[in-house]
Amino acid sequence: MVRVIAGVLATLLFLVSYMPVAAEPKAERTVNCVYPGELLASALNDFAGQLGYRFEPGDMADAYELEAMIWVHAKGVSPDVAAQLISASGGVIVSVDDTNRTVLIREIDEEAPAASGVRSFKTDALCKLYTEYQKRYGMVAEGGLQPDMMYRPTATEELRDAVEEILQLGDSAPGSAVGMRLVYTRGTDDLDRVGELLQVMGAAGGGESSQLQVDRAYREKLAKVHSSFGGEGTLVSALLWQLFKDCDVPVYVDHAQMESFDLEYDTTDVTLDNSHNHYEALLELAREQDFFVDCKHGALRLHEDFFVGSSSFRVFDVAEVLAQLEKDYADLKTEDQVFEGFHGDLRSEGGVQVIVDALSVQLENAGFSPLLRAYGPRIAVVGGMDVVDRAAEVLEAMGWKPIRANEGEGK
Repeated sequence: MVRVIAGVLATLLFLVSYMPVAAEPKAERTVNCVYPGELLASALNDFAGQLGYRFEPGDMADAYELEAMIWVHAKGVSPDVAAQLISASGGVIVSVDDTNRTVLIREIDEEAPAASGVRSFKTDALCKLYTEYQKRYGMVAEGGLQPDMMYRPTATEELRDAVEEILQLGDSAPGSAVGMRLVYTRGTDDLDRVGELLQVMGAAGGGESSQLQVDRAYREKLAKVHSSFGGEGTLVSALLWQLFKDCDVPVYVDHAQMESFDLEYDTTDVTLDNSHNHYEALLELAREQDFFVDCKHGALRLHEDFFVGSSSFRVFDVAEVLAQLEKDYADLKTEDQVFEGFHGDLRSEGGVQVIVDALSVQLENAGFSPLLRAYGPRIAVVGGMDVVDRAAEVLEAMGWKPIRANEGEGK
């Protein structure tokens, strides 16, 4: 019996010795994408060198874009993220070809977006939400008549239009509204953005996009950094470097904003001192230099306006505000024979547009002009943390009440 057991153990040891050892997970490659005011060509050569690849400009070998400056500061990011940030700051499309070990560049072709996949989204719940809104608050034409040429979209078509406006998907590769389903043929990133927006719009109470939540996390890091720097005639480029060099927050200046900056000569009156943090200084610089801050590609983005395809947004559910306004306008209504009286109601005033218009005015008063888009009782505010938080304050002043965390606000 002992010999049998010993034989079995020997056999097991023999088998174990020849079993393949599980390979350890391969560490993801990272690069330091630090190009604060560097020529695009130099940045791409450095980027390729970090990968052990070569930069191949191809048809753009003599393009003026290669001699333009970019501003990116992101350490320890993946090659794909680095390519996205360099592309966004340079106004080109940079890609990594691992097969041929090259870094490639090409011009942006607005008419030919990457169409790598097809995806459909069921929209039953959102369509029902919009239809119920229309039945209660939709405008009614006088005498029940409507012009034959009036655009009267289905709830799905209106949702498609809202999605494309909020995400600024452009005119090429539009979505299709089929029954209660949206169908898109686009790149994976765009499809993911559409899916996230629809999910947030359909969540109870609305919620924030993932990029807005990343935005919050980055700004919290900046708020913990203090330093003393600057003085009369400090270069904008020098202050930007000081703001981000000691903080692991990835950041880039969007191409359109780079065209507005002159990093060699533009100066700023913003200074740093230890009583104020770097986040406060960034907002002060943004006001002075007339740019905005949000989050895209997983990095803070400095850009010139809100209509450039942001992934940072918050959706507000204003159903309760609409219900209160319905009562308010009913109480404001005067008898029909009063010539100068108010004879309308919330429907005639535009329904949710009453809230959107007021929100727009008050945000403009605060120095913001973000993209606002309503879909029934949902209002999407596109922009960074400072914009959406101010929008929340304005909406609260109108009677909106946020759903608290323990009440399950949709994110």
